[in-house]
Amino acid sequence: MAKRTTSKPAAPAPAPSSSAYDLKQIREIVGLMAENNLTYFHSEQKGAKLELRRGSDLEAVKELLQSLPASSGSHVSYAAAPAPAAAAAPSVAPAAAPAAEAAMGPTINSPMVGTFYRSTAPGEKAISNIGDSVDENSNVCIIEAMKVMNEIKADTRGTIVRVLVEDGKPVQYGQPLFELKA
Repeated sequence: MAKRTTSKPAAPAPAPSSSAYDLKQIREIVGLMAENNLTYFHSEQKGAKLELRRGSDLEAVKELLQSLPASSGSHVSYAAAPAPAAAAAPSVAPAAAPAAEAAMGPTINSPMVGTFYRSTAPGEKAISNIGDSVDENSNVCIIEAMKVMNEIKADTRGTIVRVLVEDGKPVQYGQPLFELKA
């Protein structure tokens, strides 16, 4: 399980060779974040700003995308957050689900691409089940992305009425995971 810790600070970001971070430096920082279980990183160097968040903080991603200049030539804007086009399909049913199984109520959607798990380990009890009441602070599942287990919180209040993804199956950004009754 991913946990937040502040006892072991991350190493400082490598100095960029130009006015923007390159992909290698961003990958190193992401690796350090995973290694130290950090969920937030912010740095400004030579006029370049880099802000990274791990986990299910969708509001922060939206704010970050809105704060980026439209004509930014820096590749940081796309490496630090998902592409805006991906945010256009948060309430669409999974492509593999038949039309009859389309979600009818509000849904909890995947904040990332990865593998969906209902429990913290094989054979363990599911984190959330049909009939469970959830709110913004409730963990509902785990999504493994790049060998990091990310606890996913419900981004809304309601009661789980249907699980829309099979345990151990891949999920896409914005794909509905659970259907709720408000």
